[in-house]
Amino acid sequence: MITCPQCGQSAADGTRFCERCGRQLLESDSGPTLPPLESGRELGHGYKIAEVLSQTSAENWYRAVQSEPQGSERRVLIRERLGPSTTDSVLPKQVVGEAPATPETDQEAKRVDPKAPTRELPPIAGAVAKPDATETTPTEVEAKPAAVEAKPAATEAKPEADEANNVEPAETGEPDSETVELSPAEAVQSEPQPGDEPSVPDEAPDAESAETVAAKDEGSAPQADAPAKTEAEPPDSAGTLASEAAVGAAAPTESGPSENLGELFGRVRDLSRTLTHPAFQRALDSFSNDGRVYLAYPDEALIKLSERPQGLKMSEPRALSVAIQVCQAVSFIHKRGFRMNDICPDSVAIAPDGRVKLTGLDWITNDNEIAADPLISDGYTAPEVYRGRRVDKRADIFSVACLLYTSLTGERLECETWLEESALVRFYPPHVVSPPLEKVVRRALAFRPEDRYPTIDEFKAELVKLNSTIRLRSASMTDVGMVRELNEDSILALEYFRDSLIEPAQSFLYVVSDGMGGAAAGEVASAIAVATIREYVEAALGKETAEKPSLAETAIGALEEANRKIIEYQKVHTEARGMGATGVIALVQPPKATVAWVGDSRGYLHDGGRLRQVTKDHALVQRLVDIGQITPEQARHHEHKNVILRSLGARQSGAAGAEAVDLMLKRGDRLLLCSDGLMAHVEDGDISEIIGRHSEPADAARELIVAANAGGGTDNISVILVFAE
Repeated sequence: MITCPQCGQSAADGTRFCERCGRQLLESDSGPTLPPLESGRELGHGYKIAEVLSQTSAENWYRAVQSEPQGSERRVLIRERLGPSTTDSVLPKQVVGEAPATPETDQEAKRVDPKAPTRELPPIAGAVAKPDATETTPTEVEAKPAAVEAKPAATEAKPEADEANNVEPAETGEPDSETVELSPAEAVQSEPQPGDEPSVPDEAPDAESAETVAAKDEGSAPQADAPAKTEAEPPDSAGTLASEAAVGAAAPTESGPSENLGELFGRVRDLSRTLTHPAFQRALDSFSNDGRVYLAYPDEALIKLSERPQGLKMSEPRALSVAIQVCQAVSFIHKRGFRMNDICPDSVAIAPDGRVKLTGLDWITNDNEIAADPLISDGYTAPEVYRGRRVDKRADIFSVACLLYTSLTGERLECETWLEESALVRFYPPHVVSPPLEKVVRRALAFRPEDRYPTIDEFKAELVKLNSTIRLRSASMTDVGMVRELNEDSILALEYFRDSLIEPAQSFLYVVSDGMGGAAAGEVASAIAVATIREYVEAALGKETAEKPSLAETAIGALEEANRKIIEYQKVHTEARGMGATGVIALVQPPKATVAWVGDSRGYLHDGGRLRQVTKDHALVQRLVDIGQITPEQARHHEHKNVILRSLGARQSGAAGAEAVDLMLKRGDRLLLCSDGLMAHVEDGDISEIIGRHSEPADAARELIVAANAGGGTDNISVILVFAE
């Protein structure tokens, strides 16, 4: 039997890929597993095992506690493998080839050429360059994780620099000198010297260190007195990866001197020191004990995408959010000359705050490395990797698109079948994906790298554009209540949509009007208000003028026009004198919105779990609250709580006194418009809880009306709920 090292699933001998996660299965996976240690076992460095979390054929994970000097304990996660003396890690092997790209600053690396060769990875811990099998140099220098350039023949020795173990820069005679890359197998282990400098700590990732390298021309005689060449790399925002990793390779960790952890753990440790982006799960400490090697990680409450209780499938906004965060992390890697090479639901996790964490630093690689057994996850690996072709950074674009496909559909692509030609990527049926998003995903999943997006940043830009579009879902309901005979409230919800390449537009209008005046007068007043507001807004949106009025100007103008129309009706129908209406409007052009009102019908914004009233009642009790005579709580039960100071049609001349407030909606916001029949019986805290509990606006609107009726239902109840997504 073969055990998947990724998810622990068992498979029959000869199985190529794990059925659960798609990870390629190797013959080495069928070997004996590493027996986990018992709880309570002391590991050194102050760590003690609390519990075993998982076990695969290659490694174990523990939860542990570390005793700190002040007597407190820190909870950590411990990752365990056999030490390098007892096992060989399967990692990409460096090959002699073209020189890596010159490191770039962040500003210069805004656009990364995916075909540009990438820089070398950090070498095995403690490795130093060995210039010749038989010759030794006066100065031992650390192996540079990049190309080693041929040393010019005509250079002058600087013994004082050698004595200080600090090599001075030298002029290069030939700019096109031959380059040779060192493989980890060619490096030799060295013991830390008393004069070695400590490694650059994680708290200061921007510190720069000079990279030193000693090499010689293959055809020239050895020159022991020639100084080594020093190259100073320009700093970037997170520090230079290669230089910091080189310093860290032979320098102490937080808790002690560097140890030989083997290629895999040594590489993860060195990358953890330099990858300062918060999207990466970085090792805090590393050590060895009793033939086993360990990495310590923060004990974060991370949930892998493959282990989500809700399953792999997500809503489009959520899937886009995850993919954009992954793109940001991959872009960080690409700008530093590396590729992720492992992007799948098992290597991407979600933190409690919704942030994405990439948990696999094991397989970060570059374009100058090949492997006898490259890491392949069927469903997430680019076709060129299966075919053994030259791979560049566009392979990561394919992998992120595969992850997005899984998040949208709950399924994974079978990329193994793409060896010679592209397979059909199927969405509908059974999966329904917005056409613009489907188009973006299909391009990123192109069989040929040249048909994909040129860079991860361009792919991310398209996803951001799609994700920045706010979609509105609304529900409107009105109810007569438990006491009244007539429903004098009127409501309106409309969408205006123009799909045009020249001037696309999308506007939404929501209105709640509470009529008053007795008999049928209140019902007529609210109906006039709603009809007039609709006509006014439609005319304003359709105007072809150079400068269109703002949303606030349009909303206030609509209410004032409704006021004028009600007054005109009263002059013609003398029996309707004294009728009037309140009104609250939400006019939305995502992400901009305006809420305008007259009277005591209200507008609320539910933002981040909190309910905030955005309107201010034109009512007597609100005036008393403003001058400090009563409290907001007293206002709810005041004997004059139904006395309003402004309304539509209340004055026979002049303006109604409408007011407006501008809002900027974002995804997750929920807008509520309501008549006072809701607030009379449902507290703001209960309104907030009901709105936050439901994912469908219709369900929330229905419960709000039921709650108001349960509280007495002494008035008509009208609500409009708008969810921004």
